[in-house]
Amino acid sequence: MQLLHILAAFPLTALAALNGRCTGSEATGEWGSKGICIRTSTCSSAGGAYKTGACPSDPADVKCCLVGRGPSVGTNPCGGASWCDWTSNTCSGSRLTGSFLSCPRSIMHVLTKSIGYCPGGSNYKCCRL
Repeated sequence: MQLLHILAAFPLTALAALNGRCTGSEATGEWGSKGICIRTSTCSSAGGAYKTGACPSDPADVKCCLVGRGPSVGTNPCGGASWCDWTSNTCSGSRLTGSFLSCPRSIMHVLTKSIGYCPGGSNYKCCRL
């Protein structure tokens, strides 16, 4: 019982996890449904665009990133009309898995040893129409 009183005295801050979904006040539209909270350097090397205010309480270099959608629509991370998205979302085309070695991308992807064509974890994959 006393533990609950102690915990209630300290408000918890919302923290969007690295490689997690964008949840902040600026995570609207595709930023909220398809964005991933990653380091800005990783986002840039993936050809993505990032937005401030959608990954609350994370370090300054962690922002919401879109790859192949919104402002980075021309990126096409796995060729053709493609974008990075959460595997829990519907993909009207096909999900592609593989390594950055087989994708015409920068050497940075090989060095970071990311999974698949998209930055982030195994639950953030490429959708190609």
